[in-house]
Formats: sequence, C-alpha cells, structure tokens
Amino acid sequence: QLYYNIKKVSKPKELKEKGSPPAPPTIPDPYKDEYSTVDDFALGGEARNALPDISPYACFYGAPKNQVLKVGWLDKLSPQGKCVFQRRWVRFDGESLAYYNNDKEMYSKGMILASAIRQVRGLGDNKFEVVTSLRTFIFRAEREGERQEWMETLQTATRPPACGSQKRSNSLPHLSSTNKRGLLELRGYKGRVLVSLAGSKVRLCKTEQDFKSGLAVAEVELTAANIRDADRRCFDINTPFKNFCFTAESEREKEEWIEAVQESIAETLSDYEVAEKIWFNEANRSCADCRALQPEWASVNLGVVICKKCAGQHRSLGPSISKVRSLKLDSSIWSNELVELFLEVGNKNANSLWAANLPLEEELYSGASAEQRATFIRRKYRERKYRRVLEGFDDLEQLNQALCAAVVSPDVLQTMALVFSGADVMCATGDPTVSTPYLLAQRAGQRLQMEFLHQNKLSDFPRLEQWSENTTLSDASLFMDGFLYISSGPTKTTLDHMTRRWCTLEGGFLSYYESERSPSAIGRVDVTEVVSLAVSNTETMTGAGTVFTVELYLQTERALIVGAETQETQHDWIQALTKCFVPPKVEGLLQRDSELIGRLLYKEGHDLYHWRTGWFMLEGSALHFSPGDEEGEEEVLQLKQLQELTVSTHTEGEEKIQVLLMVEGGRTVYIHGFNKMDFTLWHSAITLASGTDGKALSDQQLTKNGVPIIVDSCIAFVTQYGLCQEGVYQRPGDPGRVALLLDEFTRDARNVKLREKEHQLQDVTDTLKSFLSQAEDALLTKELYPYWVSALDEKDERQRVKKYSTFIESLPKINRSTLDALLQHLYRIQQCSNLNHMLSEKLASVFSSCLFQTQGQTPQETSVIRDLISNYVTLFSVSQKHLIMRSAELAETALSMRNVTFSADDLWTTFEVIENGELERPLHHSEKILEQVLEWSTLDYPSSAFLVIKKFSGYLATDHKQFIKGDYLKFNDGSSKLLSGHKFQDRYVVLRAEQLLLYRDIKVSTLLFSA
Repeated sequence: QLYYNIKKVSKPKELKEKGSPPAPPTIPDPYKDEYSTVDDFALGGEARNALPDISPYACFYGAPKNQVLKVGWLDKLSPQGKCVFQRRWVRFDGESLAYYNNDKEMYSKGMILASAIRQVRGLGDNKFEVVTSLRTFIFRAEREGERQEWMETLQTATRPPACGSQKRSNSLPHLSSTNKRGLLELRGYKGRVLVSLAGSKVRLCKTEQDFKSGLAVAEVELTAANIRDADRRCFDINTPFKNFCFTAESEREKEEWIEAVQESIAETLSDYEVAEKIWFNEANRSCADCRALQPEWASVNLGVVICKKCAGQHRSLGPSISKVRSLKLDSSIWSNELVELFLEVGNKNANSLWAANLPLEEELYSGASAEQRATFIRRKYRERKYRRVLEGFDDLEQLNQALCAAVVSPDVLQTMALVFSGADVMCATGDPTVSTPYLLAQRAGQRLQMEFLHQNKLSDFPRLEQWSENTTLSDASLFMDGFLYISSGPTKTTLDHMTRRWCTLEGGFLSYYESERSPSAIGRVDVTEVVSLAVSNTETMTGAGTVFTVELYLQTERALIVGAETQETQHDWIQALTKCFVPPKVEGLLQRDSELIGRLLYKEGHDLYHWRTGWFMLEGSALHFSPGDEEGEEEVLQLKQLQELTVSTHTEGEEKIQVLLMVEGGRTVYIHGFNKMDFTLWHSAITLASGTDGKALSDQQLTKNGVPIIVDSCIAFVTQYGLCQEGVYQRPGDPGRVALLLDEFTRDARNVKLREKEHQLQDVTDTLKSFLSQAEDALLTKELYPYWVSALDEKDERQRVKKYSTFIESLPKINRSTLDALLQHLYRIQQCSNLNHMLSEKLASVFSSCLFQTQGQTPQETSVIRDLISNYVTLFSVSQKHLIMRSAELAETALSMRNVTFSADDLWTTFEVIENGELERPLHHSEKILEQVLEWSTLDYPSSAFLVIKKFSGYLATDHKQFIKGDYLKFNDGSSKLLSGHKFQDRYVVLRAEQLLLYRDIKVSTLLFSA
C-alpha cells in the first residue's frame, strides 16, 4: 500500500497558519510536495532509497507567533488639531504598527497594517511619518537615535522584494483572507464600526475605506475568547481582558456572526493531526457531497469525509443514519483503525456506493444554500435515491448471509454495500461461539471490518426494495426535519413576522423549536386538522427575506405559514405534509403541481340536495375534485370557461353559510368551506384563476367552445347590430371609449354585457381589433409567419388552401378555435357584402395587421387573409349539412345541447321573431335556417330579429280540416305604400279548412283576401 512509505517535508507557510481559507480549485495541489510515494523514491535513485520510511500519521503544526520587533513610547500627532502631540505606547510586530493609550492596555487605539505602509521617511525635530494610501501618520521620538531605530525597523519590515524589476503590489492580503465582515454597532463606540473576521482575529475598523486601506482601530484575538448570545440582536465576545458587545441589524445577521465567530474560536483549538492523516487519501481532500476543498468533518459510519456545511445537514439525519465527527476537535475517537478505514475506503469508493446513479443536474456544489444541502443529503443518505443497487438479493435473510460471508474477507466495500442495502449488522450467524458478524470478523483478524461494524452497530438502514423509484419520503417514513420560517396567526398579516425555526414532522404533528438544540417545542400543529394547504410557487417577500411559502389552514380558523429558502425544499415539505391529511384514495391529486389543495363541502348536478365532502385541487385554471371516501371518478372544472361564478348566502338549519356557484359546460357545482377563512381562501383563488391574468389567449376568460369571451362578445354584437352597416370594421371608434371597454374585458370579461344603447358599433369593432393586435402572440403566430406568406408561391388556390389547412392544424388549440370563430364571422359579413360593401379584400386589409401583428399591411399578408376568409368553409371542414340545416334539425340539436327530453308527440318548432317580438312565425320544417337569417339584412332593423325554439301550441293532432281560428292581427301587404304610409292596419284573420281568410272586421261581411 503506497501510503505506508512517505516522506515528511516542511509545510508551506500558508498551510501552517490556522484559519486560512481553503485554496481555490485552480491552485496547485497543496500536498504535491508534502509526501512522496514509493514510486517517487524509486525514481530518485539510491539516495532516496536510503531515506527511512516513516508512518503516514506524521503531522505538522502551526508556526510560532510573530515576535515583537520594536516597542516603546512615541508622541503621535493628533488628526483633530494642529501641532498637538499625544503620548502613545507604540508596538510593531512585523505585521502591524499599533498604538495604545498606555503600556498596560491590551487593545490598541489605532492600527496600521505593515502591508498598508507605502513609505517611512524622516522629518525635523526627531519626527518621522508613516505614509499609507489614505492617511499619513506623524510620530515623534525623544532622541534622534530612537527615531532612526524606528525608521529602520519599519523600512526593513515593509521593504519590497529585492528583485529590481518587480514592483510592490498595491493589493492587501487581508482582503482575500476575510471570513466575514460587516457593519455592527459596538457598545461604547459612537456610530457603527466595520467588523472583519479573519482566521482567529476580529479586526475593528472605522469605515469600509479604512478596512480596504489597511487601517484599523483594534484587533481581538479569539484564542481564549468565547461568544455569548444576548437579547434580541445583540451578542458578546468575551475575552480575559475586555468584553465587546455588538448589535446586528437583524436576528438572522446576529446568528450568522455567532456561527462565524464560534467556528473561528473552534479553529484556535483545532488539532490538524487527524485531518492530515485522512487527507493523505487524495479523494478525501474534497467533500464527498459538495466537493468543497479540505473538508474537516466526517460521518464515521457512512465512511465519507465532508465539509462543515454538509456536516450540519448530516446531523439532521440523526445518529442512526449519520454519526458526524470533527477531524480536528474529536481527536480522541480517531483510533488508528478508524483512520486506516478512511484511508482504505476514501470518498471516491464511498460515492461509488452512495452516488452511483447521481444525475449531473442534481449534483451539489460548494456554494449551495443550506436548504439545497438539506434536500440533497436527505435524498442521498436517508432516501438513498442515487445508491448502487445490489442484484440477486430477494429478502433480508439473503442479505444477512452475504454479510456474514463478506466480513471474513478484506473487502470492506462489499460489507458497506450490504449494510447500506439493509443487512443487519447484529444478525445471527448461526454459530453460537461467534454469534454476530463482528465476532466473525474478529476471528478472521479483519480489523477494518471490525471497525466498520462497530461504527454501524446502531445504524438503521431499511432494505432497498422499500425505496422503489415511485416511493416518496412519506411512504417509508413520516419524519422530516429542517429549518423553516414560521408565522402563526389568524390572518396573513403575520408574513412580516416570520421567524427561522427548527421544524420536525413526526407522527402527524408539525413541531417547531427555537433552534435545533432546543429540548422543547414552542409550537405544535396537528396536521390532520388541516383543511386546506396553499402553495406559493414564486418567492414571497417577508420580514425574513424572500422565501417560498406554504399556508396551512386549520379547522379552528387559524393559519400557519411556513417558508422554505428553496422551491425544492418547499416541494419536499408539501409532499410530507399532504401525506398526513390527504386520504390515499385521492393521492392522484398530489401528483400535480397544485397551488391549493384541501377539503370542501360540495354538491353538483345529479344531486343538488345533499352536501358531500370532497377533495379539491387547483392547478392553474383547472379545478380538480374527487369524492374522496366515496366511490367516484376525479372530475375537472375549467375555470377559464365558467359561464357563471357567483356567491350567495344559504341557510342551513340555523346557520347562514356562503356558497360559491360555478357553471361550466352545462354542469353546475356548489361549494362552501368548513369556516369563513377557508371559504374566503378558495373563493379568492378560484376567482383569480378564472379571471384574465395576462395578454396571452390562454390567459383569457373563455366560452365553452374555447374562444376568448371578448372575441365572442364583440363578434355577437357586430353580427346583431352591424351585419348590414356599410363599411363595418372600417369606421374608427373613439380611442378613449375603446381603451375603457378593453380594460373592462381585461378585468372581468364574463360580466361585460354589450348593449346597443350603451355601446357604439365602431367602439366594439375597434376593441376586437385592438385585442387581437395587443395579444401576447399573433393569432396566426409569429413563428408561422414565413410559412403563411410562402404559401402564396402556389398559384393554384386549391394547393394554397391545403397548405393553409396544415398550418391551421399546427396552431395551438385556443388559436385554432378563435380563428374558426373569427373567420366564420368575417365569412358571414362578406356574404352580406351587397349591403355592407365589405368584400373579403376589404376585410383582409383591415384584419391582416391584427392577425399577423405587423406594422401596417403588405399585399402578401392581405392576400393570405383574403384566402382564409373566402375559403372558410373548406379550411374548417364546415359540412354542407351545417350550411343547409333546416328548422327541425336546429330544434332537435338545440334541445339535445340543453339536455331537454322530448317525445314523438311533442312538436318543438323553430320560430322566427321580427320587429322586436311584434311578429313571429313557426318556420316550416324544411326551411333552411342560414338562408332565412341572412334575409334579415333586408329588414329596417336587422337587430330586432331572432330565433326561438318552443313547443307549437297551435298544432293539434286532430283533423286539420276541422281546425278554425280567428283573431285581430296587424296586416300590411306592401302594395299601397304611397296611400297608407307603409303602416300596418288592424284586420280580422281567420284560418279555416287550410285557408287563410282576411276580413275588414269581425263581422266578416267583406272578404279582402284569401289564400
């Protein structure tokens, strides 16, 4: 084994200094010259072979502290006044020039780093000045000789390298070695000071500029110091000579400072001997989880060397999964066998077990946040998501048998693989004299096997088949823990008061603690009492910063808000929480990216008399719901296509409850919550999801046919009031009224009703064109623009239409349905061009820039739109049956759509109504509907005409020849316009024996007309 023959050489200075930061990945290997292997000796010849072999456990220690080079009394010129010198005790140790009030004080009044001194030069009267980039300090000695000694000492220590061509660097080394720095309030000091933590020293500076220039007030050595958490935002650094009380801007910042100082204090107590031994295996020089350099912690039972940040997350797994120990502080537990085990295995081999199937995109990097580390480490070691799966083991007995066979061999990796797959380290061997695998290894003399089994005697790894690919964390264990931000109260106003807490989920209870070391919880929630869970998929600003929140609404009308630093951590907690209160029968709802999930009382179409409990889940604009405990399939309401969304108050017994009514596609659903807070939550979420939330077509409120309501409403209005208006769509509307109407549709299109007396035709047409022009993407899509235009290269119109059909099929569904409705409308308008003078060419010139969203219009764009309008019937496969639908077919189709049942004896008929309901007639069953409707354009007021379907009460099943009916009716035959002024006159009309008889009055003495 190569690591048994090594050569000890002097350690580079930067590695001797405690507290120095890890070297970046690009620097040369710091161990390259540290040790030499057997192969290195062989290459060196006989001289190297003569060197003695020494243990790999040799180590080196830090360099001695800097010696004081010069100390004594000097007068220092005060910066506040002219020619005022103050007596100061001055000390120079080669690294800094510090001055004190007297020779008894331990902490200086001011300090100049040696690296910041640019020049030292003499002045008259025994004075000399120390020049820095920011200030010049003037000192005065009592005698000329003393001044000269000070100048020589300072000049020698700050002299640049001897190489003549090499200039002194302006960079200051203390800037790059700082672990943490920031502004803090210091008790007894006016204003805030800049505090810099570098290694085992805390440096105090007046300003950031002073810090960058190498000037400071004092430096606090942490070797014999301790830190204490004080009230609110305060913390104390206590030394044997003085206590420093600091105040941070927030509690979170305070915690960060405490953690950083504690780490530095621990560093002063560190012993690098074990670390250097472990690092001899090259794979152990970077963290097994995030690859951070020079990791100083290890999980002694998992066999991995890890950095401090990952070690904190390993502790969260619990000692039954990961036993975390320090390489520098826990030297007593590091036996020779344990060290040798880590040298034998190493992070590379350990990760061949733990991370064999780790996807590249899920790898952890050294700069990851605490939440990202927690998620990754939980998945890697608790869930064992990335592990190497052992083949050929069907049950625990086979795993145990394989373990007993492995421990008597030197192959520790095989033993590790078996134990991490669920083999029991305390299983029975079948031999009463050596009853455990540990005793088997002992008898076989396998020291490393014994050490590994000893470290894992209390570990608990379930068998791997319990962790299938489809198994979530909650399937195997309903335990989770980690830091979350908690805010509890009756309303959401507590978002500004979220506090970071250590949280655990166990046994269906979510508990939160002051810190991970707190023995008792400060709050506890029974998750089974949760009725709704709301998820924020975007970062939410809170008093604690930006977090991803989850809101838990309880039956007691209380809300608990928890926040995670990453969306991945939020997702893991959601999965675990919902497992606690969502029944297994509706777990399908959990597979989607829900924004809101919970229980509601509801009733729907087939049973509007009884409330049932159901599980609802909101995903985008789709509301999924399932009966839960009852038999029934999951259903979906498309909220964007609701025809009605209203709130009403119902009386249930003695209680009044709010009920939300939703109507979509002929289906009616009523819901209400378990309390007012729960109902308000769902009402707000459903209203928001059903509304317009963007400029994309898919973000609009839609009709049941998937067409934006704004498009459908404008088309219906123009069809009713503008079909025969000359120049329809060419006349401009009022920009102010158009903008206002467009805004109304954007806010709530479902409740905008266009009425003739309130809205102008030109405003409505411009609103439609503006909407299409301002949509997020063109209706015909900008991506397909070159294809639409290139289709014009085909001279044969039929070939062009085939290409257009292909392009239409490739459009998104909502674009396709909207285009269908619009082209049908424009086709109908050009069919009435004899009245409105809007041929397809004119319509195309108006709509080309809207449908393509281009500036102005081009002949090519106009030609494409003209082709689409003219060939609407072919492009959208409108059947001839649809075009020639007759009265009887229309009545039957309409009744089927409304789920109206009718028998053969019923006679439902389509009636044509004109003159605002003054006149109506039943259409003959063979009359073509479209042709009849198009004739309305000849009326004085085409908008006054409509169709209605109802039972024909005038029809009798008796002999028609015996049927007689008479009544006064308004009559005008149109033959005497000049004489009568084109007015209707009262006449008595009789229908008898299949004849229509017209009389002047009821006396029926004069017959005017018969048919």
